[in-house]
Amino acid sequence: MRLQPERDFAGGLAGNLLGGFAFWFFLPRAWRLVRASGSQLLGLFLLDLTLGVAYDFYAVGTGAGRFDPLALPAVSFWALPALAAAWWIAGLLDERTGKPGNSGARRGFLPLATAAFALSCIESLAASALAVAADAIPAIDRRYDTLSWAPLLWLSLAYAVAAVRAPGSASAMAIATAEGSEDGMPRHPPVALSPWRRTAVFALAFGLTLAPQWAIDPGAQLWNAPPDADTAQAEDTQSEQTLYSQFDLLDEALAAVTPAQGGGTQLYTISFAGDGTQDVFLHEATAADAIMADVFDTSGHDIVLANSRVHPDRYPFATASSLERAIDTMADKMNLDNDVLAIFLTSHGSPDHRLVVSLPPYQFDDITPQALRSMLDEAGIRYRVIIVSACYSGAFVAPLETPDTMVITASAADRSSFGCRDGARWTDFGRAFFADALARDESFEDAFRTATKTIAAREAREHEVPSQPQIFIGSGIRERLRTLQPHRGGSSFADT
Repeated sequence: MRLQPERDFAGGLAGNLLGGFAFWFFLPRAWRLVRASGSQLLGLFLLDLTLGVAYDFYAVGTGAGRFDPLALPAVSFWALPALAAAWWIAGLLDERTGKPGNSGARRGFLPLATAAFALSCIESLAASALAVAADAIPAIDRRYDTLSWAPLLWLSLAYAVAAVRAPGSASAMAIATAEGSEDGMPRHPPVALSPWRRTAVFALAFGLTLAPQWAIDPGAQLWNAPPDADTAQAEDTQSEQTLYSQFDLLDEALAAVTPAQGGGTQLYTISFAGDGTQDVFLHEATAADAIMADVFDTSGHDIVLANSRVHPDRYPFATASSLERAIDTMADKMNLDNDVLAIFLTSHGSPDHRLVVSLPPYQFDDITPQALRSMLDEAGIRYRVIIVSACYSGAFVAPLETPDTMVITASAADRSSFGCRDGARWTDFGRAFFADALARDESFEDAFRTATKTIAAREAREHEVPSQPQIFIGSGIRERLRTLQPHRGGSSFADT
């Protein structure tokens, strides 16, 4: 017997896609839908590439992108382990009858390979749907790095189950595919797999589908956004000019801080965006600075320190050294008996209670609560408001406690906070505290109470582990803040 010429390519392709869906949902009769041929393999391969490019168009846009042929090996590499798995599994299926296919050929190879390619198309659809859902649903977006592996794991499991369920001998599968039968199943009776062959087939199918993916660049795509001004500037982050310009940037920012005037309580602020690998922290630090300026009239009393790969020359780098210099400068300009220094730190936090300070390729020291306490003590800053938006930030509370200090954190010492994702303008805590609460309540303490209610409701609604924001208020700072008069600038920052 030999495979007959294919007469209906489109019908076969549609049937194989239906078979792919049937395999995806572990339907026992999915093999009835498989129509195997070399042209079907090519068609399914090209369809998988087309689905990938379609998602790239969605992510990048059709008008501004460019085709990158160098990405083709990465985006099509999946086909090689799929073909290898089909070849070896077909050999095991042939050998279970003791009668390998003609001339040693594995005649079940094409059906098995066709099933794998059809499943890959379904996996591409599932992965794209998940990515689109992450763009629209924050709860999915926060877990996307983990969830993105789910379609591939499901594909591997579905193909392994399908391979174990392959009907009849390998030769019978090939003959049935060529000749068919009234119900689409092989004419030859199935031959049961021995336990060890069943295990071997499952392991080959699962392992050769999943394992090679760990070596593939997940960012490879055929349709890419062209280099733009921001990308070019990001490539200049490590240039010598960028590095040396930082000295001037910091000096200019510190020189712009003006001395206290009058006898009332004035607020000075430092906003610090520690992790430059995600610009959400830059956006949050600058927006929080603007809100505090609007509410408390801190113009001339504020400074932003921020790490950013995209905008490395816009603000002085956020480092432990620049933070210490900024605190010393504020101490020189403030009336230390009356004025309050508010420091807002936003970045990733680590389980060992460090605030991440990062801007590759530079190596910066992370910020610890003990180091921050030392900077404030040595500068002689008495009245302090410290706000930390980071995971595990509750660990900053105890080391910073004094009667004249308020400490507000986005989470407990053993909890994560949420919302630090690329493309976002705020973390969840930053939006709830600054944009939604402080801009309206005009009080750090009242804003915290409002924000915690908002955050608790959202986390309960999205079934998150509660972040449990923390606050400590010393008696001295509470009394001092009561003398701090809001400016009432009247701006709205809800969508900043």
